Amino acid sequence: MERTPEIFEKIEAYLNNTLSQDEVLAFEKEIANTVELQNEVEKHRSLHQTLSDRDTLKFKEKLVTISKKIKKEEEHSASQPFFSSNWRIAASIVIILGIASFFWYTFDSQNRTQELYATYYQPFPAEDITRGKPITELQDVVSSYVNQNYTRVIEALENKANINDQYKLYLGNSYMNTNTEQKAILLFESIPEDSPYYENSRWYLLLTYLKLGKIQKMKPLLNAIIQYNGLYKKDAIRLKEALLD
Repeated sequence: MERTPEIFEKIEAYLNNTLSQDEVLAFEKEIANTVELQNEVEKHRSLHQTLSDRDTLKFKEKLVTISKKIKKEEEHSASQPFFSSNWRIAASIVIILGIASFFWYTFDSQNRTQELYATYYQPFPAEDITRGKPITELQDVVSSYVNQNYTRVIEALENKANINDQYKLYLGNSYMNTNTEQKAILLFESIPEDSPYYENSRWYLLLTYLKLGKIQKMKPLLNAIIQYNGLYKKDAIRLKEALLD
């Protein structure tokens, strides 16, 4: 993949939700089939998360304040070059140390969420043992899913009308594994509360937000899963505790 301004603009438009529906579908298909593009989208997404984080905004405000102070001090100390020079050096050191600390914090935080995601994510099982119901339809799709051929699953199910909630979970997990998480979110959210797969959908919606580093979105889901007192309660409690550490 050639890294061009046009590609970067399209990635930004995709992440900012300014593409048309047809453009989104075409671009997500391109993402699913191009590893380099997947990596580039992840880099841009990480940058978006960093710049939207509250701590980041506070940090940027501090840098602006320091810059204003430097400028003011320079104007005030124009007649005292020695002190002005010392002030600029000291302020520069503060900014450099601050930036280094901030990016270490951001890097460490992102690493932490990815580690937790790797710990807790397991693909939704292709055969739901808890309900004792063997899968008999679309065997080729199920086989592709089991073999982690997620692009094949997406091609087979994405435009299929009225797929049941079980297959929505296969498709949603396939999206999660091809860096098209926004589609996964919409799909998991579409599973109704009266569905036997509703609890599963909440768990995978939670993990999608974890992968994206959207901690604030996770909190109500964690509490709801714990209160539901079902299959994922223990994992939800452990994950909540890990996020609070």
